[in-house]
Amino acid sequence: MVRSPSLWSFVGTAKPERRIALESPYPFPEVVGQLIETLSVACYHREDKQRDAAYSRAAFCLDVSPRLFDAFFNSSTGYRGGYFESPENGLRANRYLFDQLSGGLRVSAKRLDAKVDDAWLVASLSQPSAKAWLGEDVLALCPKCKGGWSTSYKADLPIQNGRWENSSHIHAEWGCQAPELAKIRLFGGYIDSAHDEWIAPHKESRAEQIWEHGWT
Repeated sequence: MVRSPSLWSFVGTAKPERRIALESPYPFPEVVGQLIETLSVACYHREDKQRDAAYSRAAFCLDVSPRLFDAFFNSSTGYRGGYFESPENGLRANRYLFDQLSGGLRVSAKRLDAKVDDAWLVASLSQPSAKAWLGEDVLALCPKCKGGWSTSYKADLPIQNGRWENSSHIHAEWGCQAPELAKIRLFGGYIDSAHDEWIAPHKESRAEQIWEHGWT
């Protein structure tokens, strides 16, 4: 899981201390370790699939410091940095993240919802489609889920890595940015009562989308 920084630089404006931190990335396991040590679950939801409540997934929102958000989402050795190296490496990093955080998430879910179905929760978090991302205002399930990002968000600090900035796809316009935010969303996979998984067709190539555009 230890990765070397890729060809990854930042242009634009940022406070010197932020740029220094982003340009001095540390291994992804250390980023995950910090998430575990400072785990602050703002909210937990059992989210039903639209138009088919037979499927549901676990959804969490974490409050993190802006510096930890940068390390996780914007650095070359962070979450998106794993997918930048290869879709397969991104998937391994994603699975590592959930394997490490699962215990803390289960404790937090029980604290926020005493009636949580632990077997269902474990199954949802264990699915291949479980994923992490930043907090998007438009997809917020409650006020605590709102993370400050929307399609109109413009970061002062873009990323240049020789791929994302060269794509004309709208996802790359967002993917090239290094947003300065402080919420991370975690989603388990959608499962039914038999713990069978459902994956949205447009998310079946999620890993390849992030590799190509930095976004999904």
